[in-house]
Amino acid sequence: MSNKKILIVEDESIIAEDISDSLISLGYSITDIVYSGEEAILSAATFRPDLVLMDVNLQGEIDGITAAERIRSRFQVPVVYLTAYADEKTLRRVNATQPFGYIVKPFEEKNLHTTIQLALHRNHYDSLTNLPNRSLLREQLSQVLDKQKALPAMIPVVTLSLDRINRINSTFGHDIGDSVLCKVAERLSNCTEKINLVARLEAAEFAIVLEPVAEKQDAAKIAQNILDIVAQPMIVKGSELYVTASIGICLSRGDGNDGEELLKNAYIAMYNSQQEGGNKYKFYTAKVANSSINQFTQETCLRNALKRSEFEVYYEPQIEIKTGKIIGAEALVRWNHPKRGRVSPGEFIPMAEEMGLISPLGEWVLETACRQTKAWQIEGLPPLRISVNLSARQFDKKNLTERVSQILRETNLDPKCLELELTEGLILQDEMAATQAFTIWREMGIRIAIDDFGTGYSSLSYPKRFAFDAIKIDKSFIRDIANDRQNAAITVAIIQMAHSMNLTVIAEGVENEQELAFLCSHDCDEIQGHFFSQALPRAEFEALLKSDKCWEL
Repeated sequence: MSNKKILIVEDESIIAEDISDSLISLGYSITDIVYSGEEAILSAATFRPDLVLMDVNLQGEIDGITAAERIRSRFQVPVVYLTAYADEKTLRRVNATQPFGYIVKPFEEKNLHTTIQLALHRNHYDSLTNLPNRSLLREQLSQVLDKQKALPAMIPVVTLSLDRINRINSTFGHDIGDSVLCKVAERLSNCTEKINLVARLEAAEFAIVLEPVAEKQDAAKIAQNILDIVAQPMIVKGSELYVTASIGICLSRGDGNDGEELLKNAYIAMYNSQQEGGNKYKFYTAKVANSSINQFTQETCLRNALKRSEFEVYYEPQIEIKTGKIIGAEALVRWNHPKRGRVSPGEFIPMAEEMGLISPLGEWVLETACRQTKAWQIEGLPPLRISVNLSARQFDKKNLTERVSQILRETNLDPKCLELELTEGLILQDEMAATQAFTIWREMGIRIAIDDFGTGYSSLSYPKRFAFDAIKIDKSFIRDIANDRQNAAITVAIIQMAHSMNLTVIAEGVENEQELAFLCSHDCDEIQGHFFSQALPRAEFEALLKSDKCWEL
């Protein structure tokens, strides 16, 4: 058992250390000791243990049962529960997570050891696909590599991830998604005689160990064959579906010293393939690894940035055409990295979305902007409407409307001074949820604007179905509008349509006098862009407000 790694999750440090000492004496390896559900999920992702000992009652937002379910579903790691509480409700929740064992504290060492042994024995095959899982893969890959040590051929280790499987799950449901995974598992198992082993790692990710090859190009041909087979259409419960895959390849000669390192490096190459759009294979290289490490470092910095107050809200003035005065501002987030300086939003916003950080970041921007707007009102500055963008991740949260209301109460800002900006794609993603949210916000007095209008396929039809207040014409239509007849025609049509529906029209990205003159002559209501002012930090925007500047339009 000396090669079996165990993660201990127990909020009583004395008990945790005692369990650790006992297991080490029995020959187990302890990957980590953590004290909360959040730490447990992170540690499982980092160290990939063979088994987790999980205390049911943990402090924090995520209890032991919830953490166990996430670990089991994401990493296929068996969980043995530890608890002093064995009431019926707890047992029902425990059983729903399909645990590998349940021990009531206090327990005898021999009972713990027996339960762990049984759990590890059961933990060799994936319950959905019946493929070997990560635990068995480690053992078998180690054996393959040991046999090949003295031979000149290379062992290709491949990791494969299905592209955009979440779209299938969200469109057709997880039952269909699971059927797709089973079909792919069957195809991988039967696609070529040159495959030694296929295992399911987690979610939509698989590992494949190929037969020894003499040349790198031999592995490339097999990988392309696998991609072609996966991409063939499949019929799942009457529906014809297509999936593609991203593949990373690592070779036993030079790309890793053992199975764990080979899998890790193959995963780095696979991630690089995903970043390039998927449906391709990539070999592991030191350059790819360095790029991945740099991105991981950047992600770590981004996670800490909010805690360390490295973000700042900038304000881009919005000008009313008929008066030439600032009547509003769009709140935009900027990241001041302690070493790199200003990081482009185009770089960190997609990263925040991918990492699931966009919701707390968006809430922080909303609260900061509302609080600052109220402070300017108290100071006696001219009335101002603040516009804040909502992301799809924020909109997915069930408590978004309540959170907006709470922020307005806490900052004491009149809802009429707030405008929420949403994109067309976000609205059409869940029309029912959008309608419900819009109704609540309109009743509160909050304005609703559609951002980047004109870029979506149904832009001229959906405004009739939703209660908007304003439409923001995307800057791609404003650019060179005086000379681009197509952009000019689209912009005029949008303005006329919006005015027929009593909607305010705001033009984004106004850069020069010609664009301004065109918008003025066609009765656009408001404008923003670098011709007037770029987005400004709080102090500079405040100085602009105090100057009471009025543009001649």
